[in-house]
Amino acid sequence: MAGAGDWLQGPYVYYLYSTYGFGKGDIGQLFIAGFGSSMLFGTIVGSLADKQGRKRACITYCITYILSCITKHSPEYRILMIGRVLGGIATSLLFSAFESWLVAEHNKRGFEQQWLSLTFSKAIFLGNGLIAILCGLFGNLLVDSLSLGPVAPFDAAACFLAIGMAIIISSWTENFGDPSENKDLLTQFRGAAIAIASDEKIALLGAIQSLFEGSMYTFVFLWTPALSPNDEEIPHGFIFATFMLASMLGSSLASRLMARSSPR
Repeated sequence: MAGAGDWLQGPYVYYLYSTYGFGKGDIGQLFIAGFGSSMLFGTIVGSLADKQGRKRACITYCITYILSCITKHSPEYRILMIGRVLGGIATSLLFSAFESWLVAEHNKRGFEQQWLSLTFSKAIFLGNGLIAILCGLFGNLLVDSLSLGPVAPFDAAACFLAIGMAIIISSWTENFGDPSENKDLLTQFRGAAIAIASDEKIALLGAIQSLFEGSMYTFVFLWTPALSPNDEEIPHGFIFATFMLASMLGSSLASRLMARSSPR
């Protein structure tokens, strides 16, 4: 539910802003606000989740993203900017709090460690593959087939997030980080900087990841105007579903190639 709430929005963010009459420059600023807030808050949400509780952080994700979806009903630039900032905060929570809760809960209940890797592999296949494809097709159904408008996927996302939040509240237990490892943020940043400076491999890995993320976010921003430079009508959800299908096939192919060769 949490992942579906995120994937449903992806194909229609740029398109929605363009229907409100904003140009590429204004839309670019909105995207930068979202990516920037995710970058800034992403450095602290993990520590806050460890201290305040991972379940609480996951609930905060749902609430924050629902509020972000609500702002999409407004054509006011300031309201949309607030929504992008909220969306960035929610994204940083999505990719930290849920996994932390799962790992801690898995260890607390004494399950076998190999089950954890199996769970993550299935989560990647379902969450980043199958669910994303289905969300793209569902969004296409709402906007193109049912003609409910470009804001409909965001309303549907809010519904999925509300259902997910209800499941979390009713069935999850709270867990926290190790109190002995709860250092202040400045100490954590200092330790991270020392680790990067002392190990060239960590620095290179960070650079590679940054370059990949930069190219990916550029693609996320530009694919809609690239495919409809003159505001032609295109099936955004269906195109997004094909992107995610290609991504899933690429991941499967990469895992097969890696199994045949050993890293050097």
